[in-house]
Amino acid sequence: MHDTITVSEIMVTDVVTAPPDATASRAATLLRDEGVSSVVVRDGAPIGIVTEGDFLEHLCERTDLGSVELTDVLSAPLETVAPDTSIVDAVAVLRESGFEHLPVVDGESDADRGGDLVGILTTTELSYYVPHLARRTGGLKADRPKRRVRTDTQYERDDWEFEYRGADESTVDVGDVARFSKVISESDVEAFAEISGDTNRLHLDAAYAAGTRFGERIVHGVLATGLISAALARLPGLTIYLSQESSFLAPVPIDDRVTAVCEVVDDLGGSKYRIETTVTDGDGTTVLDGDAVVLIDELPPEAAAEDEPVAHD
Repeated sequence: MHDTITVSEIMVTDVVTAPPDATASRAATLLRDEGVSSVVVRDGAPIGIVTEGDFLEHLCERTDLGSVELTDVLSAPLETVAPDTSIVDAVAVLRESGFEHLPVVDGESDADRGGDLVGILTTTELSYYVPHLARRTGGLKADRPKRRVRTDTQYERDDWEFEYRGADESTVDVGDVARFSKVISESDVEAFAEISGDTNRLHLDAAYAAGTRFGERIVHGVLATGLISAALARLPGLTIYLSQESSFLAPVPIDDRVTAVCEVVDDLGGSKYRIETTVTDGDGTTVLDGDAVVLIDELPPEAAAEDEPVAHD
């Protein structure tokens, strides 16, 4: 899970650097020759950064980059992270700052300028683990009324919680949000292991799991993903999956209440929609982040004419 993976495990350690009195022309040459997207400016310790974006936004109209020193164009103060920072926390830093490059600094060798540069983390490395870095899920919209929607689910259970907020009860539109919540029990995990064939002892053997990085048995990641499917199944109409991408950010303890939130963010035409998806645990921690593309068909005539689904205890 992503919260157990540290920045040091995925960062690039061969960092391209330049002194502050180097020219912008020199930085551009380094970007080209080294095949990188940034140059860290360091005066002993790192003090700033120059990126491809800086050249596109600020330097493309300069006529003589050979006379422009990096001290005049670098981005500072520098946002950095420590090597033992989890990649989940690194994602939060990038989202909050709007940056795409995070120098990794170890210790505080200089009280005024920070620690030793040991690597750099970019959205490229993170995209292998967190492909949805550039977006956020908006959550349940306050301006959308809560709806009780007739769906084609076979049954519901009293301990399941479902909420749908949309502009209309019969159609899907951008801004609509579906939320589904249930406790994933030990029996759920054992049943999933039997059905799927994933009998990894991490999910089934408490003594074995205690010796892993998680310290306890955890829910199968794909089982947690299933709650997204459950939320989407309760949108108006017949929901058909076309694709799903997910990043697993944190483990889900067994017997925890897990909640999937699905927000319609793009109308792709032809009754197809892109859905931002998140799953949170009982503490509100995001354990899964991703997006899906679905096709919304009309319900079969006999299903559309039926009454509400029968509740099961």
